[in-house]
Amino acid sequence: MSNAPYHHGDLRTAMIEKAIEVINSQGVNSLSLRKLAAACGVSHAAPYSHFTNKEDLFSAISNHVTDKFVDVLKESLNGFGESPEGLRSMGCAYVMFFVRNPQYFTFIFNHANIQINFSKNPSGYEPFNLYKNTMLRLFDEIDYPQELQTKTIITTWAFVHGLASIAIMPGTGSIVEWEERTYDLLSKSYFLGGSQC
Repeated sequence: MSNAPYHHGDLRTAMIEKAIEVINSQGVNSLSLRKLAAACGVSHAAPYSHFTNKEDLFSAISNHVTDKFVDVLKESLNGFGESPEGLRSMGCAYVMFFVRNPQYFTFIFNHANIQINFSKNPSGYEPFNLYKNTMLRLFDEIDYPQELQTKTIITTWAFVHGLASIAIMPGTGSIVEWEERTYDLLSKSYFLGGSQC
């Protein structure tokens, strides 16, 4: 990391990103504010200006990643609304968020203890709820059968999530390749309004 001094907000973000790196490579138990300060090249007291303790840091990491994820998914719906095109755009955004930030995928699904709720209950992980609720509104628009709704939500999420998990594997292609590949695959997905599975 650079030896240049951090601005106040930059240090908080830098510590969060470094903490994700430490958690992903060494596990949650290996993280401490003292070790984080050393890894960022700042004084041992510096993290305490931003985080009360390790639990507060972990909460800040979860919020940081979740907020970025939600923002990307929401932005992908601009101009589309509840439509198959909007759902495909959101699916592409889901995959590409992790292609560009593979460290977030590892953190969210290995360490963050998120809860995925497939029912219409609003509880659960916020980015998934956004994805699910977009689908539910689309179902209402097209009068989609109630008995198929949960199955279709699971199937479409599994498809998009599976693409993301493959895309972040080493040697599977560049960001540009995955952007083209994802759009093509989602455009052909029956469950996302395409012409075939």
